[in-house]
Amino acid sequence: MGEYEHTTIVNLKPQHVFDFVSDVNNLARYLPTVKNAMPQGSDRVRVQGEAAGHPYDSDGSYHIYKDRRRMEWGSDGENRYNGWLEVKDNERGASASVTVHLSFEPRPELAHQYEQQSGDRDRTIHEGLKNALQSVKNLCEDRKV
Repeated sequence: MGEYEHTTIVNLKPQHVFDFVSDVNNLARYLPTVKNAMPQGSDRVRVQGEAAGHPYDSDGSYHIYKDRRRMEWGSDGENRYNGWLEVKDNERGASASVTVHLSFEPRPELAHQYEQQSGDRDRTIHEGLKNALQSVKNLCEDRKV
């Protein structure tokens, strides 16, 4: 299983950043592959979107730990993945350090599509994480949250 991680600094108070990223209704705003996300009761979410030209509709776990400013998720489907995102104080609480971690083992045909997309599956996944955090940064710093 591949392990991927990326961190960025967001110039907004950490609690504001966490409130934005942990709201299921905002997932489609900052995750490039997600088109729709719907809460499915306690600690569950359904996400729909497209990755590497492959549409998906997936249910999974979604846990929010407000006291730690951490969220964790995992899939129920054919692609095995889980991850977490944490928002920590940076520069005495004036800005936030946002880290996302993903453990991912795509189905062989999806892995092949990722490799075709950029020539390197790992690079494609790293770019996806980087782009997601850049979206968070842009939305938060532009106060579109």
